[in-house]
Amino acid sequence: MVRRYTDPDAAGYLLEADACKKVEAELRHSADKYKRKIDREQAKREAEFEAAMQYHSEEELLDAYGWEVITEEQYILYLGIFRQGRAALDNHTPTVNELTHRILLRILSDIAAGQREWCFSALTPAQQTAEIERAKRAKQEWCEKLRKIREDLGLAAKPDGPEAE
Repeated sequence: MVRRYTDPDAAGYLLEADACKKVEAELRHSADKYKRKIDREQAKREAEFEAAMQYHSEEELLDAYGWEVITEEQYILYLGIFRQGRAALDNHTPTVNELTHRILLRILSDIAAGQREWCFSALTPAQQTAEIERAKRAKQEWCEKLRKIREDLGLAAKPDGPEAE
């Protein structure tokens, strides 16, 4: 079966690619919004860590709780931070905002791949062949750069990818 070239405008390939750009812009805006929320949450955790580190012992924390300087919730939080140190701040369980941001980035990646596919489909067969060759050359150049960097750093070249076989 012979594939015939289809006019990209008639097939709607370029419209699909433009639609992907619009959706990507909207999702990028949402992802940026969640990133700002994540940054605010991180700043709050940093402030809580600093507040917890004002106390020199667990007894001081208990006294502050007993004198109602801090709430029970703060006492539990500060005690955990005090016992675990910086690791409690750095290795926290992901928040809903962090998970939402991660999901949005995954969706953005998928949409970008779809957009590249629609743009590629809009090329003529000759342009598609040229683009495939260009991509192969770029990959080979990149692999060569990585090999040189490894040699310069004295790392043993580890064969990986299709050129290793």
